[in-house]
Amino acid sequence: MSFYSESDRIIDETKHTTEESKSEVDFRLKERIEDIQFRRDELQQQKKDAHIEEEALKVYKRRTIDAINTLREIAVPLCQKCIALREKRQGVDLVNDGVDRELRKELDVTEGGIALLEKVLEQCVEQIRRLRATIYLLDRDLADKDRSIKIDAKNLELRPNQMELKIYAGRVPLDPYNSTDEEWIMVTNKNIAATAKEINSAQPLRSYVDQLLRQVAEDIRTQVERTNAAFRERVSEMRYTKIKLENVHKETVRQVNELTRTVTRLEREIAEKEGYVALAQTRLANRSQRPGIELCRDNVYEGLKNELAALRETIAKLDGSLVKSKATLRYLLNTQVMQEEEINL
Repeated sequence: MSFYSESDRIIDETKHTTEESKSEVDFRLKERIEDIQFRRDELQQQKKDAHIEEEALKVYKRRTIDAINTLREIAVPLCQKCIALREKRQGVDLVNDGVDRELRKELDVTEGGIALLEKVLEQCVEQIRRLRATIYLLDRDLADKDRSIKIDAKNLELRPNQMELKIYAGRVPLDPYNSTDEEWIMVTNKNIAATAKEINSAQPLRSYVDQLLRQVAEDIRTQVERTNAAFRERVSEMRYTKIKLENVHKETVRQVNELTRTVTRLEREIAEKEGYVALAQTRLANRSQRPGIELCRDNVYEGLKNELAALRETIAKLDGSLVKSKATLRYLLNTQVMQEEEINL
C-alpha cells in the first residue's frame, strides 16, 4: 500500500515539475519572439530610413548628372563657338580684347564647374553603394530574424501529445550554438549603427551637392553676365567707331566729288586754252606767208607772241594744278576704299 502511495506522489510531483518547465519555456519563447520582433522592427525602420536616404541621394545624383550634361553639351560648345567665331574677325579687329578675355574665363569657369560636379558625383555614387551594402546586411539580418520568429512560433504551438513528435535519435547535436545572446544583440546593433552612420554621411553630402549646384550655377551666371557686359561694351565701342568712320567717309566722299569736279574744270580749261594756243599759232603761221617786206615783226606779231607766252604759262599753271588735284584725288579715293573696307569689317 505504501508503494502505490509513493508512486502517486512521484507522478504528481514530476507532472507538476514538467508542466512548470514547459510553462517557463513557453514564456521564454514568447519573450524571445517579442525580443526578435522588437529588433526586427528596429531593423525595418532603419532599412526604411536607408531606402529613403538612398532615393533622395539618387535624385541628387540625377541632378548632378543633368547639370554636367547641360554644361558639357550646351554651355561649353556655345562658349567655344563664340571664341571660334570671333577668331574670324579680320584686320585690326582681330584683337585680344575684353570680350576674348571674358569668354575664355567663362570657358574656364564652366570647365572648372564640371570638374567639381564630376568629383561630387563620384562621392554620390560611392555613398549610394555604401548605403546599398548596409541595406544588404539589414536584409540578411531581417531574413534571419523572420526565420527565427517562424521557428520559435512553431515551437510555441507544439504540444507534447501531437502525433508527429518523436524522440530524437540523430547523431548531430541538438544545441549547435555558435554565439551568445550578447553577441546576437551586438551584431544587430552593429548593423543598425553602420546604417545610421551611412545615413548620417549621406545627409551632409546631399546638402553639399545642393550648395555646390547653386554655387556652380551662380559662378557661371555671374561670368556669363560679365561676358555679355563685355559684348555690349564692345558692340557700343564698335558702333561709335563705325558712326565716326561713316561721318569721316561722308566728308571724304564730299571731298572726292568736289575734287572730281575741280579736275573736270581744269581739264576743260586746259582744253579751252589749247584752242586759244592753236588759234594764235594758226595766225602766226598764216602771217608767216606774207610777201616781201610785209613779213615784218609788227605789233600783231608781238601781240601773238605775248599771247602764246601767256597761254603757255597759263596752261603750265593749270597742268600743275591738275597734277596735284589728280594726285590728291587718287589719295582720297584710296582713303575712301580703306574707310569703306573698315566700315564693312
